Amino acid sequence: MEHKKRLDKWVVEHYEWLRKEISTNIAKNQMSEYADDLLHHQLSELYRMEAGKLTQMLDDGKLKWYLLTCAGLSLRSKTTPFYRIYRKEKMNSREHGLPGSDKNIFEREYEPYKDDLYECFQREMNNLHWYQKTLMDKYWIEGWNLTKMYKHYNISKQHLVNDLNSAMDTIRENCKDC
Repeated sequence: MEHKKRLDKWVVEHYEWLRKEISTNIAKNQMSEYADDLLHHQLSELYRMEAGKLTQMLDDGKLKWYLLTCAGLSLRSKTTPFYRIYRKEKMNSREHGLPGSDKNIFEREYEPYKDDLYECFQREMNNLHWYQKTLMDKYWIEGWNLTKMYKHYNISKQHLVNDLNSAMDTIRENCKDC
C-alpha cells in the first residue's frame, strides 16, 4: 500500500501539470474534447499497474514520460481501450453521427472489427496448437505474467518464453501480408 500512497502524493503534486501537457501538447485541436477523459483514463490505468513497475518509475522519475507517451499512443490508436471506451462512443452518440448512433449502445447491431491485422491475428490464434493457444490466451488475453504461468503449469520460465515466442513467430509469419 505504500506505493499507492506515493502515487497519490505524486498525482496531487503533478495533476495540473499533466492536465496542461495533455490538453496543450497531446489532445489538441480536434482532439481537445478528449483531454480530460484521456487524463483520467491514463491515471486509472496507472493505479491498476503492478506495484513493482510503479515503484520503479517513481524512483527513476520516469512516470511523467510514461504517462505522456501512453496518452499519445492511446489517443491516436484505434485499438486501445481508450478508443473503445471514449472516442468510439462519443462518435456514435453525436447527432447525425454514425448509423445507429441514436440507439442505446446495448441495442446496436454487432459492428464487425474492420482491422485486417487484428482479424488475421484472431484467426491465427485460433489455428495454433492447443498448447500454444492456451499459453497465448493466458499471457496476452488474461494478462498472466510468466511467474503466475510457471506456478500454475509448472513449466520452466525459459520454456514458457520459448513457447510464447514460437507462437508469436507463427502468428507474425502468417499475418505478414495483412
